[in-house]
Amino acid sequence: MHHAFETPESVELQIRLPAGDVTVKTHDEPRTEVAVVARGRRGDEALEQIVVESHERPGGHVVSIEQQDRIRWGPIAISWGGNLEVHITCPEGTSIEFNGASADLSALGTYGKVVAKTASGDVRLGDLGSTEVKTASGDVSIQALADDSQVQTVSGDVDVERIDGDLTARTVSGDVELGHVRGAVTLGTTSGDVSIKAVDGGELRVQTVSGDVRVGVAPGTPVWMDAVSVSGDLRSDLGEVGETPDDAAVVPLQVKTVSGDVSFVRGAPVAAE
Repeated sequence: MHHAFETPESVELQIRLPAGDVTVKTHDEPRTEVAVVARGRRGDEALEQIVVESHERPGGHVVSIEQQDRIRWGPIAISWGGNLEVHITCPEGTSIEFNGASADLSALGTYGKVVAKTASGDVRLGDLGSTEVKTASGDVSIQALADDSQVQTVSGDVDVERIDGDLTARTVSGDVELGHVRGAVTLGTTSGDVSIKAVDGGELRVQTVSGDVRVGVAPGTPVWMDAVSVSGDLRSDLGEVGETPDDAAVVPLQVKTVSGDVSFVRGAPVAAE
């Protein structure tokens, strides 16, 4: 199944798929292409339930990919997910709304806002304006965030390479790993560990129950540290800090944990943009 739509101006993808794999990539053309491929024993049956449509809206287009319900009784809807692969090519800056039970989403490239909700599916995203991701056991991986974003998981891990906007991330047992932090970041876990490679701007607030916290501070970044652990160890390898230039913004680092260990270390130098 293959569809091609002319989609000048803004584009929003609306994807509803109980199971399968969704791969999205961007190009610099005003066209959106969707290819759906059946895999496995139940793939052909699931393919018959897929509806792909494009609708105009003020200022752009909405392209929807949906696996329709097999049974609907009042508010109750039942569908059987088959093994499907969905491949989408869309213009840069496209926004995505994704809803999947066990379906995985991989969207590499440059996008606007991405909203993704899954139960067990993994979410892998590229350079985003902002995002809202909720998943139970799926892992979340993001290359870059420019604007306010929220990520929430239960047991899934969270990995973000670069943060220039504000990020709020919460997990229960999932670990959180951040790369270059330059925005305002608020993290909360129950037993998940938190690791940050290099903070050189913004502010950081971390709260865990039993998770360990490791914060890397980029060279030359003035920081103010406030760390509390009831029964865990506290350690700083930053050493003595010289006088802060008058025009330098001090980055507040606040970490609170009950039994987790907290360490502040020298992070890797941040590459010049």
